[in-house]
Amino acid sequence: MPKHVIILGAGAAGLSAGWELSREGSRVEVIEKEAVVGGLCRSTQRNGFVFDLGGHRFITKDELLLAEITGLMGEDLLVRPRKSVIRLQGKFFSYPLSIIDVLKKINPLISLKTGIDFFLTKTGVYKRLSDDSFENWIIKRFGRTMYDIYFGPYSEKLWGMPPKQLSSGWAAQRISLVNITDVLLRALGKKKDTPKTYANQFLYPKNGIGHISERMAEEITKKGGAIHLNSEVKKVVVRDNRIEEIVYLQDGKEKHASGDFVVSTIPLPEFILDVQPSPDETCVATAGKMGFRSVLFLHIMLDREFITDNTWIYIPEEKYLFFRIQDRRNWSPTTVPPGKNALTLEIACNKTDAVWGMTDEEIFRRCIGGLEELKLAQRSQVIDFFTERVEHAYPVYTMDYEKKIKTTYGFLSKIRDFISIGRQGLYRYNNMDHSLKMGFLAAKHILHGYPKQKVLEIATENIIFDWQDPGYHDGRRNIYSAEGEASK
Repeated sequence: MPKHVIILGAGAAGLSAGWELSREGSRVEVIEKEAVVGGLCRSTQRNGFVFDLGGHRFITKDELLLAEITGLMGEDLLVRPRKSVIRLQGKFFSYPLSIIDVLKKINPLISLKTGIDFFLTKTGVYKRLSDDSFENWIIKRFGRTMYDIYFGPYSEKLWGMPPKQLSSGWAAQRISLVNITDVLLRALGKKKDTPKTYANQFLYPKNGIGHISERMAEEITKKGGAIHLNSEVKKVVVRDNRIEEIVYLQDGKEKHASGDFVVSTIPLPEFILDVQPSPDETCVATAGKMGFRSVLFLHIMLDREFITDNTWIYIPEEKYLFFRIQDRRNWSPTTVPPGKNALTLEIACNKTDAVWGMTDEEIFRRCIGGLEELKLAQRSQVIDFFTERVEHAYPVYTMDYEKKIKTTYGFLSKIRDFISIGRQGLYRYNNMDHSLKMGFLAAKHILHGYPKQKVLEIATENIIFDWQDPGYHDGRRNIYSAEGEASK
């Protein structure tokens, strides 16, 4: 059993791995670039308000994972109603889309075109389209009209590139497909349930999503583990296909760490570029082309209690700088002071964009007019505002995504006593629950020989990446079955 495990990154994946390892007696050392734990799932407190980096709901069908998190958080974990809408053509549409809602609100001509288009997807007209691009994937399943008025504009706004240049690799996991029979039954009032991929409720900590990471970090330190904040990995020294040493800067001072096993959750391309001696030219060149879409968050504190009954509002229209809005009180009433509320606006951009370099005041001026137009806030109600920026928010699924994955994963597979997990570590657009599960199962791999391949298949929607590692099965006990349930 490895006695000392180095974990790169203190987000959901890294901390869940560290928590499980420390509970089973391993010495855990976590190296985190930021001043706080949580990664993409961290929270920020300001003047009695609590803000998240985007909306991270905890939803899972895995009973063991659910038991772990509910046991960790206890009464601090709330059950919250999940209600989202799409703002389209001047109206708000419920999500998931309801045919009755659309027929009532949308322009009759567009409504007719949408209905005809959707039925045509079931009759073979669109089935000749290949599934290679995101554009084709959507049109094939929803029709050209819905693509043109919602999916296309929203996706281009989010990713900053035409959807025909995006791979469809992530679509099946992120987008609920609509069964035409279900649509008709709901339209006739014969069926009330929502699609199986959409949950009406979610779990959320009273004091922000970051509280889950903070609690896991506390448990790690209680077991003698160390969490090094303000520590950026600068070099990963690999000798004989094993990580010999991690070199990192903490508050400007160079430090070194080494252990029996390394878990990485930092951005995959950055990890590869940090390796010394460098991998082959093809791998390095590929890593250099693996981009992330960045997100700028504008947090606005308001002297107003009720804004909307929605947790999220999706904004596909190009005239608005932001693509999504969260109402903080609807996530948890305790994240805002009594009688107050707050909004978080999510703005997709690239680090090289002009938007990324704007001041808080410039961002606020670009956004407040839109909020007034949407009747969600008035300048006179604003108490304060500030921004946060996340460089590595979404891995970009270009058309050659799978080729990039094959090249980089091929290199990683050669490193012994090592695993890379999480959204950034695997360059995969997965959810918080997936990252938590990866962490727990990575610990089981390290300690008990749980198959690495099964860890890496989480959130792939049956897209199996072949991580060529001969050491999956070494005769040690498997704690989990392949489905993530306890072995009997």
